[in-house]
Amino acid sequence: MLQWAMLRSCARPFAAKTRQISNSNLTHPTELSSVQVSRASKNLSLSKVPSTVKFISTARWKADPRRGSSRFDRGLEHSLDVLQHEMTCTEFHDAVWGFAIYRCVEGNDAAWASMLQTIQESVQADLLSDYLKYPRDDLLKCHKLHVVDEKRGAPLDQVREHFNAWALESLRSRLRPHTTCTIEDIGHTGVDTTPRYMYCLVVDEICLESLDYPFPGSCPAIKLVLGDWESPWNPEEKLQEICEPFHDAFTEYEEEDVGWMYMPVDAYVDLYTNLQVDGWDNYVRPPYTLYAFGDESKLVGHWRRKHQKKSSPEG
Repeated sequence: MLQWAMLRSCARPFAAKTRQISNSNLTHPTELSSVQVSRASKNLSLSKVPSTVKFISTARWKADPRRGSSRFDRGLEHSLDVLQHEMTCTEFHDAVWGFAIYRCVEGNDAAWASMLQTIQESVQADLLSDYLKYPRDDLLKCHKLHVVDEKRGAPLDQVREHFNAWALESLRSRLRPHTTCTIEDIGHTGVDTTPRYMYCLVVDEICLESLDYPFPGSCPAIKLVLGDWESPWNPEEKLQEICEPFHDAFTEYEEEDVGWMYMPVDAYVDLYTNLQVDGWDNYVRPPYTLYAFGDESKLVGHWRRKHQKKSSPEG
């Protein structure tokens, strides 16, 4: 696992050069900043689709606007400084950071809007935390959540294809109008391999359900997807039954890399800065997370298993 992580880390600077633009039927991506979060639920033009999901509701999880914890130490202060430095370069006309987020679930517009608001509140809470030496309003102003709400029901392979195409187009659009440089010319700066262009977020049914079943005393979960990951399994292998309690692949090994993992929403800033330094080294196979490993009562989706036991004939 460590050798794989080292190889991926070495290869990462070349990843953006291999991205290919593909046609997409996507039509309405949205950029949400912290300033826009209060209007997010009004701005989203989403079709009304009856939900067939039993667990999803419209619950709201609220972030404490001035929260903090011991993890806000000098290490994080340094990571935020690195983030500020690496989110732009002299050939770009702007400075921006933050993930692209894909809606891959039908129905329940209120829960989707709540998830977006929860993310924005978490970012604001972390960057204005009392545990920081000073508020990072500079980073808060530059945070842009790129919202894609028309990939409902799409598998992760399609999400990755669209995300990689968007990443290259986004990078090109940030170049100064009259520059003669290309993205390849400035690749040595690392601006094309920041977390914004290497990873994306996905919200599906189980993520919306986690609004009602958050980590104990914590928050809902969301999927963090590695953009340049390629499946090592053939179509026949993909049809095999997934081993419990895992949510993807079919082996019983906890170390198996499935190309995505769950991220507690309140770890957004912390994990973004970690990805910038360590890449995919912090991967944890779902449904485990970095902050809940081994405790089945804290696994993402634990509520579904409880529901199945209650509804079984023996229950």
